[in-house]
Amino acid sequence: MDSCGTMVTVTQHCQSCKKNFKWRSQPFILGRYPAGNVILSLAVLMAGASISKVLLVFKHMGISVYESRTFFYHQSRFLFPTILKYWETYQASLLTKIKGMKDAVWSGDGRFDSMGHSAKFGAYTLLCSPVMKIVHFEFLQVIVIQKYWVFHFNSSMIFSEHTTFTKCIRFST
Repeated sequence: MDSCGTMVTVTQHCQSCKKNFKWRSQPFILGRYPAGNVILSLAVLMAGASISKVLLVFKHMGISVYESRTFFYHQSRFLFPTILKYWETYQASLLTKIKGMKDAVWSGDGRFDSMGHSAKFGAYTLLCSPVMKIVHFEFLQVIVIQKYWVFHFNSSMIFSEHTTFTKCIRFST
């Protein structure tokens, strides 16, 4: 018996015909990756759980599971590209629907926050009110160098919100 993450493989040897038979607990994805491993990675990502805590629970239960680097490999190789492709397709269909509307009302708001006192990171979200859906969002890292800290903070806030608002509006038109 052998395991590859969550997949178990049992090899059986027949004494009479001298052939080996293999049984696998799950199919492969793309002919190489055990399906249960990729599905577990998706479940952990969608739940927003910590992979290290999930793997620790499995270890305490004695369940065969992969290492955390496999989870991060699945994220970068399969999950993030698939989620991004789905979002872009959904977003394009949503924009087409909204552009066909007679009176579309847009609402937007930015949140610029960081640890400490000065805002260094921000997100601006654009919502279409009639359909009650978020249509676009922008992330921004503020890099403004000023002589005084207080001025730096205020100018960063104004600059950041204006910049991300402009990017969102350009995207939606």
